[in-house]
Amino acid sequence: MREEEVSFSRDYFVEMDVRSEEAYELASEWFDEVVFTKKLVLESPPDWDSLKDELKELRGKYGKVAILLVTKKPSLIREVKNRNLKALIYVQGGDMRINRMAIESGVDALISPPWFGRKDPGFDHTLARMAARRGVAVGFSLSPLLNTNPYGRAQILRFMMKTWQLVRKYRVLRFLTSSAESRWEVRGPRDLMSLGINMGMEIPEARASLNFYPRKILGKLG
Repeated sequence: MREEEVSFSRDYFVEMDVRSEEAYELASEWFDEVVFTKKLVLESPPDWDSLKDELKELRGKYGKVAILLVTKKPSLIREVKNRNLKALIYVQGGDMRINRMAIESGVDALISPPWFGRKDPGFDHTLARMAARRGVAVGFSLSPLLNTNPYGRAQILRFMMKTWQLVRKYRVLRFLTSSAESRWEVRGPRDLMSLGINMGMEIPEARASLNFYPRKILGKLG
């Protein structure tokens, strides 16, 4: 039996990436678990003590916390990964060097997504195989589709479809998420499942991308 076909006693949905308090509050009404994400834009190493204190405060308030690392310097990815920050580590993809380093470093997810700002998917067979070996997930975010024109949406969806084919082939961890930065970008499980289906997922695969795989990733937090 494939993992996508595992049945659960009831629907249990996880939102893996919301980026504001108002988005978290709304998502908590629709999902069983919600991960609050702190966006961290870095050009140089941060003050690690201050960051750890902030993350501790966020964990006290929200429970499960992630960092979205936005950087043009691949070396910072490994440095963040090697710190014991007690948070999931997501990397905003785009630059091929960033995509590769994120996967080589074994972060928790490449998100927002590998094709961000690119004219190609930014994710190939080599990266897919490596992601599967290292347990790095691909996060398929709805937000970029909401914040572009019709041509941009069509292009992003094509890239999502191509990336999904590789994710499926190599059995890469995955999840569907709103990546909401405001309450207006939050969407419920049904809408996120529709995104997955439009990418080419079967219904059980879309459901597993909001249930089985997110729960597997959250298991890394202990």
